Amino acid sequence: MRKYLYLIAILIFTPYQNALAGNTNVILHLNDTAKLPQLEKNVANLRKGMGDNLGIRVIINGKAITAMLSGNKLVEKKVKSMLDNDAEIGLCHTSMRNNNIDKKHIIKGVSVLPDGALPTIIKLQNEGYLYIKI
Repeated sequence: MRKYLYLIAILIFTPYQNALAGNTNVILHLNDTAKLPQLEKNVANLRKGMGDNLGIRVIINGKAITAMLSGNKLVEKKVKSMLDNDAEIGLCHTSMRNNNIDKKHIIKGVSVLPDGALPTIIKLQNEGYLYIKI
């Protein structure tokens, strides 16, 4: 029984060890285009509140990736703001395929995730990233 309690404690507190060490990393997950303005504000507020010790990974999948096409000046401005705040923005390649989007049409500075959104989220969480759904 004691072994199980110890294991549970490790699983619960491991992400917080990184935060205490000053190495906080977060995943901001977006799959709703309507929440793009909120995402931009969250990135700016996180950077302002946490400083440069925070790693920010934005992962976009589902229909929200359709907003990442170049040519929409308002969206490009929001993406630039996030990139200027040192957020890495990655798109799910499966969602791109499902929405018939070629990577040559996405906004400059946005990358395509080689493993897709969900496997990337799982891998990053295993590395200690904290997950925030937008």
